[in-house]
Amino acid sequence: MAQAATANTQSPWSPLKIATFRWLWLATLVSNTGSWMHEVGAGWLMTTLTTSPVMVALMQTATSLPAFFILLPSGALSDILDRRKYLIGGNVGRLFVAVMLAALTLGGFINEWSLLGFTLILGINIAMIMPTWQSIIPEVVPRSELQGAIGLNTLGMNVSRVIGSLIAGAIIAISGSGAVFVCNAISLVFIITVLMRWKRVPPATTLPPERFLPAVQTGLRYTRHSPALLATIYRSIGFYFFASVMWALLPLIARVLLEGNERTYSYLFAAISIGAIGSAFMLPKFRSWMNNDQLITVAGLVFAAGMSATALVHNHIVAMLCLCLCGAAWITVMTSATLSAQTALPNWVRSRGIAIFQMFFMGSLAIGPVVWGGIAEVTDLPTSMLIASGGLALACLFTRRWPVSGNDQLDHTPSKHWVPPTPKFAIEHHQGPVMVTVRYEIADADVKKFLHEMHKLGKSRQRDGAVSWHIFADATIPGSYVETYVINTWLDHLRQHERISKQDAEIQYRIRALLQPGSEPIVTHFVNPLAT
Repeated sequence: MAQAATANTQSPWSPLKIATFRWLWLATLVSNTGSWMHEVGAGWLMTTLTTSPVMVALMQTATSLPAFFILLPSGALSDILDRRKYLIGGNVGRLFVAVMLAALTLGGFINEWSLLGFTLILGINIAMIMPTWQSIIPEVVPRSELQGAIGLNTLGMNVSRVIGSLIAGAIIAISGSGAVFVCNAISLVFIITVLMRWKRVPPATTLPPERFLPAVQTGLRYTRHSPALLATIYRSIGFYFFASVMWALLPLIARVLLEGNERTYSYLFAAISIGAIGSAFMLPKFRSWMNNDQLITVAGLVFAAGMSATALVHNHIVAMLCLCLCGAAWITVMTSATLSAQTALPNWVRSRGIAIFQMFFMGSLAIGPVVWGGIAEVTDLPTSMLIASGGLALACLFTRRWPVSGNDQLDHTPSKHWVPPTPKFAIEHHQGPVMVTVRYEIADADVKKFLHEMHKLGKSRQRDGAVSWHIFADATIPGSYVETYVINTWLDHLRQHERISKQDAEIQYRIRALLQPGSEPIVTHFVNPLAT
């Protein structure tokens, strides 16, 4: 509690005192401004090329759908490769696509399908670097500043959305969407320059890097056995699938529902961002009243109410006020869920875990627009918006069964307490599989506590690399139990020794306290002798 109180009293601007974070934050502010300008320009350009609600909604799907398939592989690459170089390469790819799109638009060669295609390619580029951007935050700020850093990133994203949408609206009115795409390309030059000047120091390790496919499998296995990360994913899906109706139908809300023009669209975009900015400033106060679970539930209900009012009252001022509330709710959920995901993960698997979290987030944003655009096409815009709002209210209440509060209390610092085994013969790194057995002697009165802790330990073993785990009772010796787990290779088992966190070490300490007086765990390692 003292630690939480200290975090709440820190200035929300204090992470900017850290030079590396400050420059990266400024770079993302500029780049995000260009990206939001592009989104406004591309969204409005599509409404001038076609009036089909499905085609307009597919713009959001083209941005989000690649992430569902690419985020996990990109997260694995981010954990394996140097994250700075990986970000530079990804942003160079974005720059090339932005320049091509600008040239074709200014030359008058763009149509609805080519615009959708370029949006899809940009979505792929963004998906390749998304987990890495999130993963580097804990690298450049201490844990005590993590909440503030995430809040500043959220604030920057929404300030850039306001600036980008307003500038884009003015530029579109004067010069068209092509000029907006040029501005996006220029913003990417700045972020590439900052990344090239960043002197990143990779985490120290004595072991070789993981291979790609095993790294992907490890990320999936970690998520499967991480209740903290799974709860965050479930809560996020319950919100974003339904809330995606706002982004999917926003151009049509401006053009059809409010009978407006490109400036109406940019004003609605800005209203969402203003609400998000206000929420970012108020979040420290909100957190003194509510925990993460309560924040996500309340924000979801507020979003549903705001979207319903927008659907029912076709008035510019009312729509801007309601979308302002929706923007505040959106960013409250995003910040709370991101903090929950970040604090649920250790550094060695952070990019992969964040990638899986974002995969479901982006998947919701990809599938949702198709659903809401399809419903709007067969019914009308208000009906689609009201159905989504009702579904969101129910989902917010239903997903409370998966709490996410308390993740920030998890200590993922490597414990270094687990001494690596010393084999009596040469074992190659790639040799395996490896089976480890641990024998425990437990008094009858402590068996229930022991099995409860062993269940937690089994999850820990599997998160850190075990492909299977079991606990057995010796049928011939009362109170004698044998834990067995299998790892693919000897190198993977050595990585387990590096990865075990202080949080998981506490489980082992509690198990040792339950041992029969005078007994010790008996650990045995078995290696496949036929492996080559």
